[in-house]
Amino acid sequence: MKRITVLFLIVAFVIAGIVSCKSAPATPPAPPPPADIPNPEVGPTVSVTIPELFSPDPDIEGDKMTIKIAIEHSAPIRDWAITVQPNRGQNQATQAQRQEGERTQRQSGGGRQGGRRAAFFEQRGTGTPPADWQWDGKGTSGEMVMSAMDYRFVLSVNDAFGNNTVSEGIIEVDIIVRREGENLRIIVPSIVFPPNSANFTLLSQEDQRANTRIMNMIARSLNKFSDYRIVVEGHANPTTAPNSAARNRENAILKSLSEERAGAVVNQLVTSNNISRERLSATGIGGDKTVAAHDDSEENWKNRRVEFLLIK
Repeated sequence: MKRITVLFLIVAFVIAGIVSCKSAPATPPAPPPPADIPNPEVGPTVSVTIPELFSPDPDIEGDKMTIKIAIEHSAPIRDWAITVQPNRGQNQATQAQRQEGERTQRQSGGGRQGGRRAAFFEQRGTGTPPADWQWDGKGTSGEMVMSAMDYRFVLSVNDAFGNNTVSEGIIEVDIIVRREGENLRIIVPSIVFPPNSANFTLLSQEDQRANTRIMNMIARSLNKFSDYRIVVEGHANPTTAPNSAARNRENAILKSLSEERAGAVVNQLVTSNNISRERLSATGIGGDKTVAAHDDSEENWKNRRVEFLLIK
């Protein structure tokens, strides 16, 4: 009896395996390389031309940028993939700011966890990629790129023999003005501050030059709306759980610091960009209005930002 039961179980297991194999979708194999073309043993020659500044308008349907792609190769192109990702080497992810987060964590008694980041945007295709590749600035989830941010563009191309070439470039995003009823809002996550300070002069020369470039972009945009007054909001990334005593203690620190930083931005716009101080005011939001989970180490840089509310 035991022998029959064992045999029955073995037969059932085999049948189940056969059924599962039949029901699982098979990955189609890559087409064989052409027999009449020799393997070039090198990847395709790829040329990518990216516009100097990407200025997507959220209020215009179908507003897109065009990236020129040219491929030269002796063998057919099998497939390609494009990814666009926030440039984490840019200022918003500096070591100094990570150290600042560790300091507030120690003071408030909180902790945080890491995460794994998916591509902001990804697209794949077979054959040769389009010569005029167009993008509306939206990620795979529908999220729009952020003002004054750099995004890394990566194109990977494979020929029929599997030879690969990867071409990279930077998409520089202009200031994006979002409409909120009669008011407007600009969100900038790339202004750099020294750790636990609002004093721009403590930054490296490289970070100061980057800030000057971003401030100039912001000022040009604000000057287009001269009949609006401007509230500069400082936002911070907390390191503790929401609705906790630790978060309350941390926010007392972050609100004060973010208000000082908003004030520093106001001073910079007045002294270096000739924006009238009468139009400007500063407020510190701290970590009250986060847009990413505090413990998502791959996305919480979005919480550390300066917003400009333009009020009619």
